[in-house]
Amino acid sequence: MLNIIKQLFSLLSPSQRKRFYLLQFLVILMAFMEIVGVASIIPFMSLVGDMSLLQQDPFYSHAYQVSGIKSESEFVFLLGVGVVIILFISASVSIFTSWKLSMFGTQVGSELSTRLYNHFLKQNWLFHASGNTAIITKKIVTETNRVSGGVILPLMQMNARIVFALFMIISIFIYNPKVAIVGTTFIASLYFILFSMVKSRIERDGKAISTTFAKRFLLVNEAFGGIKDVLLLGRAKGFIKSFNQSSKKLAYSQGMITTLAQVPRFFIEVLAFSLMIAVTLYLFSSYDGNLGMILPTLSLYALAAFKLLPALHNIYANFTTMKSNIAAFQSIKNDLDASIITETSAFEAESGRLHIKQQISLEDITFTYPGQTKSTLKEVSIKIPVNSVVGIVGPSGSGKSTLINIILGLINPQIGELKVDGVVINNKNLRSWQNTIGFVAQNIFLSDRSIAENVAFGISKNKIDLNRVDHAIKLSHLTNLVQSYETGIYTEVGERGVQLSGGQSQRIGIARALYNKAELLVFDEATSSLDGISEKKVMEAIHEFGGKKTIIMVAHRIKTVQNCDQIFYIDEGQVTDHGTYKELIDRNEDFRNMTKQA
Repeated sequence: MLNIIKQLFSLLSPSQRKRFYLLQFLVILMAFMEIVGVASIIPFMSLVGDMSLLQQDPFYSHAYQVSGIKSESEFVFLLGVGVVIILFISASVSIFTSWKLSMFGTQVGSELSTRLYNHFLKQNWLFHASGNTAIITKKIVTETNRVSGGVILPLMQMNARIVFALFMIISIFIYNPKVAIVGTTFIASLYFILFSMVKSRIERDGKAISTTFAKRFLLVNEAFGGIKDVLLLGRAKGFIKSFNQSSKKLAYSQGMITTLAQVPRFFIEVLAFSLMIAVTLYLFSSYDGNLGMILPTLSLYALAAFKLLPALHNIYANFTTMKSNIAAFQSIKNDLDASIITETSAFEAESGRLHIKQQISLEDITFTYPGQTKSTLKEVSIKIPVNSVVGIVGPSGSGKSTLINIILGLINPQIGELKVDGVVINNKNLRSWQNTIGFVAQNIFLSDRSIAENVAFGISKNKIDLNRVDHAIKLSHLTNLVQSYETGIYTEVGERGVQLSGGQSQRIGIARALYNKAELLVFDEATSSLDGISEKKVMEAIHEFGGKKTIIMVAHRIKTVQNCDQIFYIDEGQVTDHGTYKELIDRNEDFRNMTKQA
């Protein structure tokens, strides 16, 4: 556990560590004020038990005379009021400290969540292509919440209670060493025994919670991501059954951890009251039943127990909570470690635009996916003149998408270079290059927002340039669609654009590219899932940019690229032929066969 705490502390930023150290001052102050509050009850209870102390005891007598109060009962009353004020101040300090500790714990958890979000969002395309969105979501949302609420916050609270408990035990030891040693040893031993009995079960249930959360996220993603198939094939029952089983397992594990964290309190309370009765009887026999002698000491022990027992239980409960959530911390530790590494990335490098003046060239590109021995692309060389319309065709699995991902700067080839006007694209200028590109995929991602927000994707609502939106919509032949809605560009499109047709979604994708003033438009099977009429409208919108922008069209259907200035035919990762549509028809049998299939 100490090693885990050390690792967690190492993840804190310098400012967070500074705040943590400052909080320790508040923790010590809180502990001191609580001890003062407990101690203040002694003189009051002593006088309540024996008013003659005002005349016989030098300390009380001097305090009474200095006060200038004539009535003994009034003096005791005001002393009681003073005790209440001290206890109120102590409580106020405790509330303020607890608030600051809780805020620190939740803020650190929130910052860790943001750090992971930032870390994952900046990973390259290969990471996301080979990863699982449900797992990433679980780490960012669920696991960081567990670390925040189940490790960091309990740690802060436990730290405060440990300091207070030590102060209280030391104070009792000074007052009566025997009681302090016997009481502390007895209660600490009991907590240790109880925790040893449930430790393995807590760890097991903690791991089960992490596993179950991951499964639940996966089930949600799969069910709602493929909702059409789920409904059509009648698979809802199976998903519901699996989700219900996971929910029950999660509830059972969480319930067991909560129960195991609370069980010792009931035993301790019974034993503590038994111990108080024993102390009372001991004091009664030691002082021959003198209530005036017994009452102050008994009050001190009672108030100390009232304060100390909840603190000890809080330490145990928080330690148990931390133990049950360590699995969450371990699941994201490597990612958190990676997130604090400051490296210059494409997201932090040069911005602006890398304008295309002459041509884009791919020179001897070779790429092999991790874990594979066969190269997806082999020594591919292509030159794309500025403002030309270029088609890339080939059978499925030929390497077309990989080639496009290299042009987009999403993956880096192991061999070869991507150049723009002779300038090699690398991490230093990648962001500038990507700012020049507009990409339209086969399936356009549309968020559950307005048309305007989808066109200006990822830009805050209040920062959207509506003039640019209107211009992009006009160029994408979406004006009639927008005008058909009462709310125009503010019309919500629904989750994943369910309110729109395939062709309308594709044209919003084109508008998105145009909103960013792209100089290079890349269409990856952009019309493959459209009907003939929709495809015709989208193609008309695309070809209107011919001679004005550089266009790359990846297609499986040959008719999509028949008007291109040049077509590159790719097969088994190599460019086997290139030329105009007519030239390839005349000399390339594979190309002719593809036209027949289209």
